[in-house]
Formats: sequence, C-alpha cells, structure tokens
Amino acid sequence: MANYVNITLDTTQPSNPSLLINNNDIYTTNQLVNLAIGTGDGNTIGYQMKIWGSVDTAYDTNIKTTEGTSTWITYATSKQIKLSTGDGSKTVYMKLRDDVWNESAQISDSITLNTVVPVVTVGGQNVTKISKVTGKNELTFSFTSDVTFTEYKVKVVTITSASHDTGTLIATTNGSSNMAGSGTFASGTPVSCVVKGSDLEVASASDGDKIVKVFVKNEAGLWSV
Repeated sequence: MANYVNITLDTTQPSNPSLLINNNDIYTTNQLVNLAIGTGDGNTIGYQMKIWGSVDTAYDTNIKTTEGTSTWITYATSKQIKLSTGDGSKTVYMKLRDDVWNESAQISDSITLNTVVPVVTVGGQNVTKISKVTGKNELTFSFTSDVTFTEYKVKVVTITSASHDTGTLIATTNGSSNMAGSGTFASGTPVSCVVKGSDLEVASASDGDKIVKVFVKNEAGLWSV
C-alpha cells in the first residue's frame, strides 16, 4: 500500500491568448460576427473562456456586457456573437482559463458596426437633352454623399430604384469623365461628372429617355440605393 500521492502543480496561465473579430476587419455591416480565438497552449482539454463587451445579451445568455455578469464556457477556437444595436465602435473582451483555473490576461478586439446605407444627392445638371454633335453632346452634373465613401460608379439603369449591381457603367472612351473612381472621398464633397452623348449611346443604344444613376460605397462596403 502506497504512503504517498503524486500531484502536479500548475500555476501557469494560458499562454498567448488571441481574439479577432471577423478576421480583424475594420468594419462590419452585420451585428452577427465571428470570433477567432486562440492560445499558445497545445493541450486545451478542460479550458474555458469568458467573453463580454458590446454585445446583444439576449443572443447568448452566457455573454454579457461586463466580466462579472458573464459566464465561463467551454473553450472553442471560434464563436459567433451578436454585437449590440446602434452603429459605432464595438469592443469585445475575453479571458481564458485552464483546467485548474489559471486565468490568462484580458485581451480585446474592436470593430465598427456600420449599417447605414449612403445617400447620394445629384445636382447642377446643365441640360436635359444631348446629342453626339459637338456643342450639344455634353451632360454635366455633380454629386455628393452624406457619408465618406471609397468607391463610386455612374451607370445607365432602367428604373430609378435600380441597385448598384444592375445597369451599365458609362465608359470614358469618347470623353466622359468621372464615371467611376476609388479612394477616400469626404462626405459633402462634390464630384463633377461629364457624360458625352457617344458614351451614353454605347451604354444604352437607341434614342430615348435615359436614367443615369450614381452609386457610392461607404467605408463599410455598403452601396447606396
């Protein structure tokens, strides 16, 4: 009969905890996001994690707005959560603990929720009818967006409610300008556009009324409608 016991002392916290929201994206247009979770420890049997922050607490009752009200749950390398309502910066926090409850340092990641579709305003239209004859072959106008945008395109569409993925982009082959662009464009800053009759005809053959519509994409990737 043995007169001793073997016991392992472990006072080391989980190493190198990591947390990324949507693969470290800056923006999201959806409240539902995916967390990528990791640790440097090879064996994670019995490990748990605690998650809290800018979340919709009704989506997962284990995940609350504060550390104290959240619950330890089984460790997993991925976890879907729902961000709290309202556009803006959202921060999610996490701790890990091992099978004997050594806790890691607190870590966090942030993402900006942006669900607002940009609004485009077109103005300054110089004429309502053009041809391909020099002197009468040019439509000019400008547009602004109510938010900063990173891309725009000017298309001929069939209905005023058309979406950005329909219609035909107007080319610049015959002198049209600013029919598409990318970069960082501040809200309220006008972009001047020129549409030549020849380019309009290529985009939409035959005479008749045409709908020329501007679409912009905001920093989160949402296109105007």
